[in-house]
Amino acid sequence: MDQAAGAQKGLMSLKEVVERTGIPAATIRYYDQQFEEYLGITRGAGRRRLFSQESLKRLNELRRLLKEEGLSLRQARKVLSSDGGASTAAGQDALKAEVEALRRQVKSLEEQVNRLKEIQSRTLALVDGLTQR
Repeated sequence: MDQAAGAQKGLMSLKEVVERTGIPAATIRYYDQQFEEYLGITRGAGRRRLFSQESLKRLNELRRLLKEEGLSLRQARKVLSSDGGASTAAGQDALKAEVEALRRQVKSLEEQVNRLKEIQSRTLALVDGLTQR
C-alpha cells in the first residue's frame, strides 16, 4: 500500500502525524517500538508507518501520560494495559501518588546535595586558610 492508497483509507503518514501533533518523528518511532501493540500503527509499502485516527488518539494519550503526567515507560505500560488493573481511576491515582512521592524524594536529595556543596566550600576555605599560614 503506498501513501495515496493510505490516504484513501483515511490513514496518515508519519510526516502528517508530526505536523498534526508536533511530536518529533524520532519520538514517534521510539513510542512505536515501546508500545507497538497499544498504538496499533499499520505498515504500508516499505514498512512505512501509517496512522489511523485511533492510533493518532492513542499516540496523544501516550504522550500525555509520559510528558504531562510524568510517568515512566513502565508506569505508562501499566496504565495502558487492560489487565494491569491500573487503567481504573484508582490505579491512575496510585501512579500519580507514586510520581509525586518520587518528586519529593528528588527535591530532598537536591537539598542534601546543596548542603554538601556548602560543607565542601567551607572545608576548602578552612584548608586554604591553614595552608597559607
